[in-house]
Amino acid sequence: MNGTTGRVLTTLGVLALACGAAAATDTPPRGQDLADLQMAIHRAGTGPATWHVTTVSAHPGDSVQKVEVVGDLDDARRALERQFPGRTTVVRGHAGQDLLWDRGQDHALEQALLAVDRSDWQVFETGVAPDGRTSVGVVGDLAAARTFLDTRYPGRTVVHGNGGD
Repeated sequence: MNGTTGRVLTTLGVLALACGAAAATDTPPRGQDLADLQMAIHRAGTGPATWHVTTVSAHPGDSVQKVEVVGDLDDARRALERQFPGRTTVVRGHAGQDLLWDRGQDHALEQALLAVDRSDWQVFETGVAPDGRTSVGVVGDLAAARTFLDTRYPGRTVVHGNGGD
């Protein structure tokens, strides 16, 4: 009797340990961890030239985040899978978001540009250029600003000074 009880208890102990390990690895993020993950995914999608994250969401208890994207979904899937393996599923964003992106109005990019802190030039305004790119008004060294922004945000910005040049 004691041998059978010992085997059952050992089996239950191994089973509980295995279930505990599985639960620890599959636990979806919550609270601040979830907010940090969603913000990191959103930030990852504000710089690419071919795609842009519009929303990141998940139902309570989901470990995979639904990422709505406008632009090239395949590029977005590859990039997000590299950065967040197994944690995202990419879907097409809404038509209203597509229209917003097609017009070039990129509020996240504009906020990032306004936060740029350089000693040789500074951003004083952002907006939408006639060609749909983000217009960036700069005070200081225009050539340095253009080089920096063309390298960091290729094809997405048009730089001008106070006089509109």
